[in-house]
Amino acid sequence: MQSTGVEILDRWRMRWRSLWHRASVDQELAEELEFHRASLIEQYQQQGLSRRAAQRRVRLELGGPAQISEEARDQRGWRRLDQLRTDTHLAFRTFRKYPGFTVTAVLTIALGMGANTSLFTVMHAVMFRPLPIVDPGAVRNVYLELRDSKSRSSYGSSAFASFREFQEIERTATTADIAGVAETELSWRGAQNKPVHAQLVSSGLLPLIGARPVIGRFFSPDETKTPGSEPVVVLSYRFWQQQLGGDGTVVGKSLALNRTPFTVIGVADEATRGPLPQVPHVWIPLTMQRLTRPGEALVDDPTAACIQVFARRHATATDAALLAEMQVLGPRAVASHDSVSKTTASVVPAAFLNDPKMRTESFPALALIWVAFLLILVVACANVANMLLARGLSRQREIAVRLALGAGRGRLLAQLLTESGWLGALGGALGLFLALALARVVPAMLPAASEIQLDFSPDRSILAFTAAVSMLSGLAFGLLPALQATRLDLSPALKTEGMMAAGAPRVRLQQTLVGLQVAVCVVLLVFAGLLIRSFTRALTMDVGKPLNQLLIGSFDLRQQQYDPARAEQFFQRLTERVDAMPAVVRSGTSMLNPELGAADSRIALGDSAGSGERFEVSFDEVGAGYFEAAGLRVLAGRTFTEQEVRGISPVIVVDQRFADDRLAGRAVGQGVWLDDAQGRRRYQVIGVVNSTKPIGLAGRTQPTYFVPIAGLRYLEGKLLVRYRGEAAPVIAAIRQAAETIDAEVGTTVETIEHNVHEALWPVKLMSASLSALGGLALALASIGLFGVIGFSVGRRAREIAIRMAVGATPLQI
Repeated sequence: MQSTGVEILDRWRMRWRSLWHRASVDQELAEELEFHRASLIEQYQQQGLSRRAAQRRVRLELGGPAQISEEARDQRGWRRLDQLRTDTHLAFRTFRKYPGFTVTAVLTIALGMGANTSLFTVMHAVMFRPLPIVDPGAVRNVYLELRDSKSRSSYGSSAFASFREFQEIERTATTADIAGVAETELSWRGAQNKPVHAQLVSSGLLPLIGARPVIGRFFSPDETKTPGSEPVVVLSYRFWQQQLGGDGTVVGKSLALNRTPFTVIGVADEATRGPLPQVPHVWIPLTMQRLTRPGEALVDDPTAACIQVFARRHATATDAALLAEMQVLGPRAVASHDSVSKTTASVVPAAFLNDPKMRTESFPALALIWVAFLLILVVACANVANMLLARGLSRQREIAVRLALGAGRGRLLAQLLTESGWLGALGGALGLFLALALARVVPAMLPAASEIQLDFSPDRSILAFTAAVSMLSGLAFGLLPALQATRLDLSPALKTEGMMAAGAPRVRLQQTLVGLQVAVCVVLLVFAGLLIRSFTRALTMDVGKPLNQLLIGSFDLRQQQYDPARAEQFFQRLTERVDAMPAVVRSGTSMLNPELGAADSRIALGDSAGSGERFEVSFDEVGAGYFEAAGLRVLAGRTFTEQEVRGISPVIVVDQRFADDRLAGRAVGQGVWLDDAQGRRRYQVIGVVNSTKPIGLAGRTQPTYFVPIAGLRYLEGKLLVRYRGEAAPVIAAIRQAAETIDAEVGTTVETIEHNVHEALWPVKLMSASLSALGGLALALASIGLFGVIGFSVGRRAREIAIRMAVGATPLQI
């Protein structure tokens, strides 16, 4: 057994040496063969043969030196690998011989690969990359997907859990540690009322992601059990350093968040950035949610899906066991308050945006974008294939000689595919660097105030994607030229330099590839043109109201702990002061931004609360001055008075579309039934205004009604201001008026034009991206067309010379 092991080791050592030190091994073989031949010749001479006869007999017995060398190499093993090494050496020698061709082909593939790899890098970072936490491989997202739900509301995603559902899962899970998180914005006096991004977490969230306290401690279970009981906060390391100067005595001190004193109990380590895309400044208990949305205690609502659930699997548990347990605990938690809905629990590796509903809804858009990027790669591959076809003509005589000398077509095909494979690999490597450079542009496109943690560095998934697509691309653009190159009629090819007739298959294939490039280019340019035209129309469309000389003000009244009554007083005082400004035409309040359209609602017609058809409409809650400020025209009746708004009278204003479609054009004085805080009530139509359209490409233009703004709507209300002259002094005056009423309220005032461009940002981005892709496809197609025409002219040089010799002019040719 020992001798056998030594023999195997020697054999593998010889194989390795023959692979990487082929010249020295071949030299040793040649010397050994020459010694053996000389010994046999001498032996046959001693037997009475002449030297010439002995040499002839040895050649017949042993064969030719080249044949013996090939057989010896086959005996060493790794023949395929040795052939690959030889083909690679020949491929790079060819690349050095034709540097212009090589550089052009590599750059062409790099552009196509760079576009696709950059898209994959962004998608991977957003939806698939493991979270930047300690041991992310053991952490999973748990989602609850409900069907037939009648009452579920969502803040973030409908696949999240409510507070009651989360507590049930956390309490009963045995295969994993369960933690939950939600996001919110807070205000802090020390930051000049700038928003502070916070994560509301359970007691187990920070330990689950591997956080460690630099000073102090993290939340205890008792501090995250009872809603509203423990105003404590844990600071992020960056917030502690930048806003508090790294104060080592901060633990135990008070921090005013949303005008509520929070006691600092600890500071997380520098590496802890949370399990969500936006990096938080602070962490507060989930049970303090009431503070973030006064009047909407989501933790008290068992149907409010607001908590993203994380599970760190125990060392002894498997994914199958975790999934099986969640499929029992999830439906049980929902059934405790909802016996109608059918619940399915899903468990997926933790990543930033891997919500199943989000993936499903975003799939059509992502598929369209991916097809556009793949078309660029198709153009690039077709371009390089054309280049290889043209270069194949210059190598036609070389390939014919090889075939005539006995080379197999399969062996030549492998050699040519090795060349195209290395072109694809070099293009993929360069494309990877281009992709990483392009992907780093994405964070620069995000709002400056948001700190998003997206990692675009290459990992195994990105490298594997690039390698796989590079190999497929090399096969795609190399296979047809290689097949064409090895399908030769040897006799004509050996007699000529390989120039082929105009109708030959090679030329027809080139023309087909050029046609493919032009077709793909036209498709991308048409898509880009349609999007640009849609974007331009959206900017210039008649929406039924003037989209200029209008300001929109937003205020953080929720964060400042306003109740609805106090918020109403704030807006009343503010509108009085704004209306008194000389440059202001009219101001009014609204629940929504006017350029985005209205919210969805249901309304009923009939003589009683239970009668009549219920149908889908849009609505907005507005103040008395809204219609004049927004530029809406009164077509019949009147709009709301201040007394009707303050008294929340059951009156309603409808648009012309509502009046024509549902009230037969005779709207004023008729009644409709609405659900409000007092139950289902009859509202009287007092006026009709002109119909409007929302800004955007997919905005619905369904019937719309308006009711007086009331209650909680004031907490997130908008102030619309119609002005004359320059915007800057009016904006400054509005901010000063708001500060006079309450200096701690954060105020944002922007022009309607700014909001319109923000609303159309996705369309603008997509049209710009497709325009860039269309331009790139046009450039690649132009290069391919230029190459084919150049090759055609070169092929017909003799014909052109004869025509000119017999009198043809350059213009005629």
